Amino acid sequence: MHNSPNHLSESANSRKIRERGMTMLELLFAMAILAVGMTGAMGMILAAIQSDARNKNDTAAVVLDQEILEQFATYQNYPATGTLTINDCSNGAASTHIASLASAGAPGAGATTYTAATAPFPGNVGDIDWTQPTPTLATSATPGYAMNYQTCNGDVYEVRWNILQLNGVTRLAELTVSSRQIESNGSKVAMLFSIPTTLHTVVD
Repeated sequence: MHNSPNHLSESANSRKIRERGMTMLELLFAMAILAVGMTGAMGMILAAIQSDARNKNDTAAVVLDQEILEQFATYQNYPATGTLTINDCSNGAASTHIASLASAGAPGAGATTYTAATAPFPGNVGDIDWTQPTPTLATSATPGYAMNYQTCNGDVYEVRWNILQLNGVTRLAELTVSSRQIESNGSKVAMLFSIPTTLHTVVD
């Protein structure tokens, strides 16, 4: 049985229609879907970058807290009424901070700490309360319980501490040090929001 010329012509036309490729409308749809997918991927990339930056800042803050705790804890005859000079990586007189070391009974001396009534969560009791005003800043001329500490890569952290005398009659004290980044990479651009890190230790 032979195909008629008309039938062969219709088959050829069908093949041509199928082989024409994408129409402009199909191309626009594909581009729209690709744009939506790229937008979602970009959001994930930005979130990953922000998370990495946060982790870096948190690590630097913890290291700074630990460094200051160690300087306090190794001070001779600590705890005692007096001061300890801490130097950072800024230039001139701004690099020197006269840190107050005097302790006191509850709620301690220095930065305000959370109590059971003010803590957002039970685990925050005893942490530095950053909703309260900054204590007197320790400078090269003025002792204080807070300082703006510049790291060697140019980041600036506000550091606060509290020294709580324990048991009243002993030389036992709890040191609480907390810091949060306030400037990034020496750009002098203020950080709008930075989560503080807090460390505690007990010394005698």
